[in-house]
Amino acid sequence: MSNHTRFGKSSWREFTADDLQVIEKEREKNKEHIVQVKKAFPNAQYGLVCRACTKPNTASVDFCTGCSFPCTPDDIEKLPDNIFLEMINGRDTGTKVFYRDENFLCFDDKFGCSDNHIDVIPVEVIEDISFLNKSHIPMLEKLYELGQREFKNRNVKLPEGKTLEEYTFAGYNHPVSVKHLHLHMVLPPFKHAKVMLYPRWHPHKKVIQDLETHGRVILYSEKPNEQEGEEDRRTAMTAHNTMSDNKFDV
Repeated sequence: MSNHTRFGKSSWREFTADDLQVIEKEREKNKEHIVQVKKAFPNAQYGLVCRACTKPNTASVDFCTGCSFPCTPDDIEKLPDNIFLEMINGRDTGTKVFYRDENFLCFDDKFGCSDNHIDVIPVEVIEDISFLNKSHIPMLEKLYELGQREFKNRNVKLPEGKTLEEYTFAGYNHPVSVKHLHLHMVLPPFKHAKVMLYPRWHPHKKVIQDLETHGRVILYSEKPNEQEGEEDRRTAMTAHNTMSDNKFDV
C-alpha cells in the first residue's frame, strides 16, 4: 500500500479502532473549519484529502484513488492551486523527477496505485482533457513516449512473450484533483482493485481517437459507455492477476 499510510501502519487495513476514532475526530473538527475556509476562499479548488495517506482526490469519489481508504464529505479541504506547476518551476515537492526538458516532466506518482505508476505532464498549463483539441495529439503522443521510455529504463519483469505496451495502462482522469493535464501510466500488479474506474478513467487511446474523430474528447459524463469502461477494468484486473499472487475479481 501507500508509503504514506499513518499510525506507523503499512496499510490502512491495519488501523485499529483507536486509529479510526482519531480519524473521526479529525473529520468532526474539519466540519466547522472548512466552512470558514470556503467563506475566505470561495473560488479555490476543493477536494477530498485522504485521512490514511493524505492524497488529494477529486470531490466526486468516495474512496482514495491512491490507497483505496474510504472517504467522506467531511474529508473535503482546500487544495493547492497547481502542485505540478510548482514542480515545473523547480520547487522541491518531495517527488522524484525522472525526466525534464523545456516542454515535459516525467515523475513518480506520489500516491501511486502500483510500484510503477508515473505521471507525465506538459509544461504548458492545460487544466484537463476537456480543454484538448486535435492540435494537441502530437503532445499527447510525446507524453506516452516519455512514459514508455521511463518504464523501459526500469527493466520491469513481464510474463514471457509480453511487451511493455501490452501491460501499460495509460489514461487521464476527469474530473481531476490537480488542474494540470497529466497522463497516468501504470504497470501491474496494483496495490488495490479500485483502479481505472469508469466513468472517471479515460484511456489514452480513447482520448487520441476522440480528438482524431471529433476534434475534442467526448467525456463519459457526456456520453456514457459502461461496456467500454468495464472492458478496460477487466483487462487491467486480468493483467494484475497474471503478475500477482494476490488475485482480484475480474
